[in-house]
Amino acid sequence: MNILMPFRTLIKEKCGVTFKSDALHLLEASINKRISATNLSGHEEYLKMVSGDEEELHRLIDLITINETYFLRERQHFGVLCDTLMPEMLGKASGKIRILSAGCSTGEEAYSILISLIEKYGAGIKSRIEIYGVDIDRNVIKTAKEAVYGNNSFRSDEPMLMKYFERRKDKRYGLVPMIREGVDFRVGNLLRLPYPEALRDMDIIFYRNVSIYFDRDVQKLIFQNLSNILNPEGYIFLSSTETYYHNVGILSLKEYNNVFLYHKKIEMEFDDRRKYKKPLLPPQPSSSPPSLLAITAQKAERSPPPVARPKSAIAEERAIAGERRDARVIFDEALADAMQKKYRQSIAKVDALLAVYPDFLKAYALKASVLVNLQELEATREVCGKILAQDEWNLEAHLLLGIVAKISEEHDEALRMFKGALYINATCWLAHFYLADIYFSLHDVLGAQREYGIALKLLETRGIEDHGLTYFPLSFPVEQLIHLCRHNIENIRSLHKKG
Repeated sequence: MNILMPFRTLIKEKCGVTFKSDALHLLEASINKRISATNLSGHEEYLKMVSGDEEELHRLIDLITINETYFLRERQHFGVLCDTLMPEMLGKASGKIRILSAGCSTGEEAYSILISLIEKYGAGIKSRIEIYGVDIDRNVIKTAKEAVYGNNSFRSDEPMLMKYFERRKDKRYGLVPMIREGVDFRVGNLLRLPYPEALRDMDIIFYRNVSIYFDRDVQKLIFQNLSNILNPEGYIFLSSTETYYHNVGILSLKEYNNVFLYHKKIEMEFDDRRKYKKPLLPPQPSSSPPSLLAITAQKAERSPPPVARPKSAIAEERAIAGERRDARVIFDEALADAMQKKYRQSIAKVDALLAVYPDFLKAYALKASVLVNLQELEATREVCGKILAQDEWNLEAHLLLGIVAKISEEHDEALRMFKGALYINATCWLAHFYLADIYFSLHDVLGAQREYGIALKLLETRGIEDHGLTYFPLSFPVEQLIHLCRHNIENIRSLHKKG
């Protein structure tokens, strides 16, 4: 499969899609189909063509994108939209409320938004809203505009839906014109900037079950792009299994009726016409509940390694005390830099500390944690190797190597590391949480449910302190983590019943 690597790199660079090992056969089949259609000699010639021809790249993407969706998926989200967000926005908005279905696939989500709002507020709501759908796949946009659907687009008994459809002779269902004409669908690439003018200044964005196709670096970049087109006080919906991994300090997390969504809470300046002029600085971390990092900092080991003894006993004691104090100061400064996302500055201070104290394990752990946040995975592995060379049962090294393996989609290695972390400390809720996520991605719903349950119990009884890392920039308060675990468990139970 090495022959596929240049294609995987090209597709990731152009549209962010990453192919897992179990989907490479789809990529290979799609490439072979296009080679045959273009009468080219083989992979090398086709790679040259697709690299320089954007139209051909779109043809390939149309073949490889997998689109699975259905009407009213995760219905509780539409309840929050209609019952909580819209009343607030309708009371404040002077213009139309703009809603985007990002990665809209064949249109079921965008149309579900409109149907839900009409059910709640009546057909007159159409004059107060604008709904857009965008997807990189031209074929699914064509299907969305045609608005004709088969049985796979309906996963539950929803008699309410049927009044918006007309049964066709081919036994498929066509949306009535009032709904079909209420959504503006466009081909677009979420990774590529700038977004078209029509897809900016959104009040609500549905971005659900899309980021699972992207690596962590692409996930963060697209989430940043979407947050940039979100109006102040706007919201982003993600699926329940994606929410946790987008808490990267860009938007704040809010919970409504056991549904988690991201909120763009920014103080704004206004000009004389009361229009948004420019954002002020976002709230500083000090205004948030205590982070895991702040709690962990209080627990950080304060004792540096022993130093060479001076000749005089008194001088020796004073020197050791002074050096320990200096080491603590440097370590705390490096930790504070990491908290403020001054990552390179933090690493520089850690390196200076390790030059004097090469067996200061907490300093290595801090550096490795910062490198993970920088997505420098090989460097993280190297630093963790140095930790394990001194302490083969080091909890942080196992957790960090598990995270690296998970990001790299090396599931077996990630499982091994997180299980090792639990062998060292069975009360590490973070290891249980990551195990649950991996089991879920591997379709082991019972394993995922079990691990989420353990993480939930640990969070309820012990709090968040036992995550096991020196630097872990998570701003969730414990109550939200508990809600998230419960929500994921209920979601798994629902899927298990349907299965």
